[in-house]
Amino acid sequence: MIKKISKRDGTIVQFEKKKIKNAIIKAMMAVEEKNAEEKAERVTERVVERVEKKVREERERDWLANPLNVEEIQDIVEESLILEDFAKVAKAYILYRQKRAEIRELQKEILNGRTTRMKSLSINALRVLAGRYLQKDYHGKVIETPEEMFERVARVLAEVERVYGRTEREIKKFYNNFREIMINLEFLPGGRTLTNAGASTKLVSNCIVLHMEDSMEGIFDTLKDAALLQQAGSGLGFPFHLLRPAGSLARSSHGVASGPVSFMKTYDAAFGTIKQQGRHGANMAVMSVKHPDILEFIWAKEKEGVLKNFNISVGLTDDFMRAVVEDSKEPWLCEFRGIKMKPRRITRDVYETILEIKEETMTAREIMEEIVRAAWNNGEPGVVFLDTVNKKDVLPYLGRIEACNPCGEQFLHDGDVCNLGSINLEKFVKNKEVDWERLRFVVENATRMLDNVVEISDFPVKKVQDMARANRRIGLGVMGFADMLILLGIPYNSKEGRKKAEEVMGFIQKTAHNYSVMLAEEKGVFPNWHKSIWREKNIKRRNAALTTIAPTGTISMICDVSSGIEPYFALVYEKREVMGKESMYYVNKHLEKILRERGLYREEVMRKIVEKGSLYGIDEIPKDLKEIFAVSLDIKPEDHVLMQAAFQKHVENSISKTINFPYGAGQDDVYKAYVLAWQEGCKGLTVYRSGSRQVEVLKLVKEEKKTKENKKTETKTIYQNGKEALQILGKKEINGLKECPECGSRSIVKGEGCFTCKDCGFSICSF
Repeated sequence: MIKKISKRDGTIVQFEKKKIKNAIIKAMMAVEEKNAEEKAERVTERVVERVEKKVREERERDWLANPLNVEEIQDIVEESLILEDFAKVAKAYILYRQKRAEIRELQKEILNGRTTRMKSLSINALRVLAGRYLQKDYHGKVIETPEEMFERVARVLAEVERVYGRTEREIKKFYNNFREIMINLEFLPGGRTLTNAGASTKLVSNCIVLHMEDSMEGIFDTLKDAALLQQAGSGLGFPFHLLRPAGSLARSSHGVASGPVSFMKTYDAAFGTIKQQGRHGANMAVMSVKHPDILEFIWAKEKEGVLKNFNISVGLTDDFMRAVVEDSKEPWLCEFRGIKMKPRRITRDVYETILEIKEETMTAREIMEEIVRAAWNNGEPGVVFLDTVNKKDVLPYLGRIEACNPCGEQFLHDGDVCNLGSINLEKFVKNKEVDWERLRFVVENATRMLDNVVEISDFPVKKVQDMARANRRIGLGVMGFADMLILLGIPYNSKEGRKKAEEVMGFIQKTAHNYSVMLAEEKGVFPNWHKSIWREKNIKRRNAALTTIAPTGTISMICDVSSGIEPYFALVYEKREVMGKESMYYVNKHLEKILRERGLYREEVMRKIVEKGSLYGIDEIPKDLKEIFAVSLDIKPEDHVLMQAAFQKHVENSISKTINFPYGAGQDDVYKAYVLAWQEGCKGLTVYRSGSRQVEVLKLVKEEKKTKENKKTETKTIYQNGKEALQILGKKEINGLKECPECGSRSIVKGEGCFTCKDCGFSICSF
């Protein structure tokens, strides 16, 4: 019996009959051969017989020094399939071999002549790794494989244990554990850790919040710190409501303040320059709804492409939300340093010089309608519920939390920081059950890894470095949740799906908490423990906060799973502008597998899925598959919100998630989502209406084009008398209109008694 074979790279490994059988099963399934497993078993036995015969016939060959290689084995598999009268299967197997050969050549091209033993990594995953994470030489050529990257990270993080007196044997054990869970793609730390751990560049975290003092010196000191952190690759959040309103007296210059939005644009320009130098982190601008310049902030990104280095979010308070829900008729009053004033509209020229400031008498509901219209228009601003955030703050004695990181999953104090990492939930489904013991093992090792990241992080700004060590925050999250539900056969938009979310995240949170308590006994509590809720509860932990849910953009691409807790955007889709490269195309692996298993895989069916991006409306697909494979736009917005709320129950910080709306959704739908999110205890909400932007990161391969260009039609003027026109326009005069009553756009042209929308073509004249 043959025991050893030679791999393509020359390494000698055990001969495994099971691998041959699995390859034959895949080839049989590709041509829809019935009873594939039984037939594959028979063919595999013939393959083994022929391999042994080849060994006997070549007795002079030194089988210990020169065993059969993989290519010779595969040749025998092809021969056996043909001899056993499986010509179609043999053809599928040959095509599979050709495809694998092409993949190996692509690997060499991407990895600068190297290949990887990690067969679970797709070509798209390798491109992401090579583009962002693998080490390069001075000429930009890749000089490490994915395995070597994981070994580098594991080695550096395990070495941290030496500081705490661990033995060589213990350090080796931690190294093996860390390496194992990364190689298995069960857990990946954040991108900065993958790139910089053990490299020449300093290791920083992605999530930082910086406050600025309300002075020219304070604003530009913060900008300097931000520039240094951006240059190192950090993402930043800023509370711009800490700056005085536009038009306020500037004491030192005897002039007037230009206001927060003008300084947002200054920061944006600076970050754009840093981006051109090749280093760039995202940014979040937050403004409280109590700030007098809130109306200017809400519409700051109305024009696509403006403030492109910022996401923006409005900070909503409980008293504001209560006034909205109750439809209070009391005017909403803003406040800055104890002075109450009405919200204002600000007109500026191209040089940011203030031309006019007009106070508005508005209710909370009317301001919320402005937020809703802007978000409906192009997805910004998002909203954050600052009172909810501060009620759940684990470090209340450090002051009020005012802002979050760029994607909204980390609400932090001034100078605070958090490093991220995510567990790939897809890996923990075994025979339609969750493997809780393996999940426990990974959570514990991931918690130790992220705590060790704190130890070796080196920030270029002292207050950030000090806060990182004082609080030792980590952001342990998840990805592949939609994959887990698919493998469990649970629809995402169901009570069972939300129950599973609470069960899984509750387990992760409890396990991480218990392990952090153990780490505190082993290494000590975080220095700001006495300023935390954990002192009040007499719980000694190593980390101030443990869990969060990040968007996991690129690391979920490496693992080929759904990002964060999102459902799949589509079953076949195109991801555009990844690392400045050409678009990448993705086909849902679970769908292809189950369609083949059920005998439903047909070219005509796949064409329909490509066209629609969803299974709904395809008669050949049974109901249960349509429910299990519901994609983002199949799911009602309220179900998106309820899923976010389910996870939030067991997440110490916050969650990055997008609530997707179909193109035809109304502004009232967005309003209801905001209210539901606040009522359900979410800490923030980001909405996006499909097709509302010209440039979209996620795009269906052949989606129906419903962009603004498609909306433009030949202008058809509706002539009405004055009374009828005012009824159509909601009893408002044309000169008082702010947006189109037909599509909600603010791209409107007014004339004397006439109104025309540049986006949808709606026009009316009241004469």
